[in-house]
Amino acid sequence: MAVAVEKLITSDIVKPARYLGNELLAIHKPWHTAEIRWVLTYPEIYEVGASNLGHIILYNILNSQPRQLCDRAYLPGPDLAAKLRSTKTPLFAVESRRSLTDFDILGFSLSYELGATNILEMLDLAGIPLTWRERLEVETRGQGDKETRRQGDKETRGQGDKESHFFSPSPSSHTPASSSYPLIFAGGQTATSNPEPYADFFDFFALGDGEELLPEIGLVLEEGKKAGLSRKELLLDLAQVPGVYVPLFYDMAEDGSVHPNHPDVPQQIVRRIASPIPAYSIGLVPYVQPVHDRLTIEIRRGCTRGCRFCQPGMLTRPARDVEPEKVVETIDSGMRQTGYNEFSLLSLSCSDYLSLPAVGMEIKNRLKDENISLSLPSQRVDRFDENIANILGGVRQGGLTFAPEAGTQRMRDIINKGLTNEELLRGVRTAWEQGWDKIKLYFMIGLPGETDADVLGIAETVSWLQRECRAKGRRPLSFNLTISNFTPKPHTPFQWHSVSTAEFKRKQELLRQAFRRIKGMKVNFTDIRISAMEDFIGRGDRTLSPVLRRAWELGAGMDSWYDSVEKAFSAWGQAISEAGLDWKYRQVEKGEWNLFATQQTREPEDKDNSSPLVPPAPSPLIPTPWGPRVPQRGPHPTPTPDAPLGETPRPHWLLRGDPKAPRCSTSRPTTDSEYRIQWWSPGGLR
Repeated sequence: MAVAVEKLITSDIVKPARYLGNELLAIHKPWHTAEIRWVLTYPEIYEVGASNLGHIILYNILNSQPRQLCDRAYLPGPDLAAKLRSTKTPLFAVESRRSLTDFDILGFSLSYELGATNILEMLDLAGIPLTWRERLEVETRGQGDKETRRQGDKETRGQGDKESHFFSPSPSSHTPASSSYPLIFAGGQTATSNPEPYADFFDFFALGDGEELLPEIGLVLEEGKKAGLSRKELLLDLAQVPGVYVPLFYDMAEDGSVHPNHPDVPQQIVRRIASPIPAYSIGLVPYVQPVHDRLTIEIRRGCTRGCRFCQPGMLTRPARDVEPEKVVETIDSGMRQTGYNEFSLLSLSCSDYLSLPAVGMEIKNRLKDENISLSLPSQRVDRFDENIANILGGVRQGGLTFAPEAGTQRMRDIINKGLTNEELLRGVRTAWEQGWDKIKLYFMIGLPGETDADVLGIAETVSWLQRECRAKGRRPLSFNLTISNFTPKPHTPFQWHSVSTAEFKRKQELLRQAFRRIKGMKVNFTDIRISAMEDFIGRGDRTLSPVLRRAWELGAGMDSWYDSVEKAFSAWGQAISEAGLDWKYRQVEKGEWNLFATQQTREPEDKDNSSPLVPPAPSPLIPTPWGPRVPQRGPHPTPTPDAPLGETPRPHWLLRGDPKAPRCSTSRPTTDSEYRIQWWSPGGLR
C-alpha cells in the first residue's frame, strides 16, 4: 500500500526532508522488477541512521543484487509518529513510500542495548505484531481459515484450492499474503553478542558481518517464494544458513542455556566474518545535516589489542585490513561523487593501520586543490606521531581524540590497555607541538579492581599532562573529558564483573571535587541512569523480553537521549518492579553470577575475594545459543594465544595468581580453586 506522504508531511512536521527519500545517490529500483523486497531500518531518528556506515554498506550491497530491492526506514520524530497514529497510517519506507508490511523482509540494526524499545515502537507504528509467536499465529490462523474454505469447496466442487503460504507462489504476486507479515530480523553488535533478551521479537538474527550473509538470505527467500513455503518452513531453511539464529527452534533451560528443539538446526551458530569492501561505503548525501556529515571509509575491521572491557574488539576478530590502493581509489571517487569536503577513515584503531600515513599523503596530493580535510575517530595515543599529525586536518584543523581509559598505570595494565605513562605523555605532547591546543580524552570509572586512588588518578593525569605541555607564547593545553561508567559486556573478559550505581555516583562526585582545582578543562559524565538500563538488559536472557515490552508500553523510547532518559528510566523501573525483579538482575558475588539478586548465594570454597575476577577472552567464533548463567569451577588452564579462525579456541586467562596480572596491595595468593568458562564442543563459549 502506497502512503500519501504529501498529506502527512505538512508545515507542522519538523525537518520534513527526513522522510522524502530523495537524497543524492539514493537508489530507486522499480518495484515490480524485484522478486525479494527488503527494507533496512535503523531504529533512531534520520540524522543518526542515515550516517551509520553499516546501514549504508548493506543498503548498497542489497541493491546491487539482481531481482532484489532494498528500501530504508527510520524512527519518525515524535510529531510524525503522533500523526501516523492519529490518521491510522502505517509507517512507510522513505523511497518507495510503501507500508513496511508490503515488503518481504524487514531488518533492524541492533547495535546498542537501548535501541530495542525504538524497534518495538517502529513495529507498532507499522502495524506489525511485536513477537514472532504472534506473527506465526496470524499466519497459522489464516491458513486454517483457508483450509476450512478449501474443504467447503471440495464438497461443492470436488477439488481444493492451493494451500495458503507465506509467499504466494504466483510470479505475478509482489506482496506477502494478507495473512502474513514480513520476516523480521536483527543484526549488529548487540544482536551478535547476546540476542536472548530480544529473542521474542525477531524471527531470526543475523550474527556477525552482513556483507555476504544478507545476500545469501535473499537467495533463500527467493527460492522459498518460488516454492511457496510457509513461514515456519522458510525459517527452517534460513536456520541452515551459517550465521542465522532462529529463536523459534531453540528453547531456554532452567540454567539459562539455550538448546535446539528441532533435529535439523545446528547446535551452535557461527558468527559470520567478511572483509570490508570500501566501494559500498559511498552513498546517501542527506539534505538534513546528519551527525556525521562527511564521507566515511572503513580501512580496517577488527582489532588485535585485546582490551578486556571492549566488546567490539572481541566480536570483530580477526583483524582485516583494506588494501591501501582500494582505500585511495574509493576516497578519490567518493569525494567527487558526493561533493563532501571532509572524509573520515574508520576503524576500531586507525593508528594500527600501517598504511595510514601513506594513504593520507596520497589523498592530500591527489586532492590538494579541493580544500579537503581528513578526520579520524578516537585513536591510539601511543601510535600518534608527526606522520599522522601531518595528514590530519587540511584547510582546517579538526579535533583530536585519545582514549587512555584509566588514570593510573595500574588500572591500564588490569584492562590490558597496553599504554604507559611515557607513551601517553609523548602522544599528547606531539599533538600539542603540532598545533593542537585542545584534546578530547575518554576515561572510564567502575572498572574491576578500581580504588579511589585510581579514580583520582584521572584528575592527576590530566593535571600532569597540562604541566608538561607549557611554553611561553603558547596557549595552555586544554582538555575536553568524557567520563563513562563501565558496564560489563558479554564475550569480554570482564563479562562477569558486577557494577554498582551507588559507586558510580560516589566516584563521579570524587572526580567533580578533584576537577574543581584544575583549569582549562570541560568534563562530561555519562548519565548513571543510562548505564543502569544498559547493564540490566545487556547480560540478560529470554525472561527479560516481557520486561522490555512492558517498559516500552509504559513509555520507554529513545532511552539514551537526554530529553527522554528520565521517562525511560522511570518506565524501566516500573517494568522491572512489576516483573518481581530489581535493577540488579544479575550480580557477581565471590566470582559467581546468581540467577537473581534475591536468591540465596551459594558459598564458594575460595574465601579470598579481594582481587577482581577476570574471566577468559572469548573465542573469535561467537556461538549462539547463549550459555548458562553460572560459571563452572575448574583448574587453572594454560594461557594460549587467540585461536585462528576455524580452530578450536582456548580460553586465555588473567586471574588472581597469574604472574602477568598487576597486583593490588590487598591481594593474596589464590588457592587451587579457580574459575573457568565451560566450552561447547568444539570451540564454543558456554
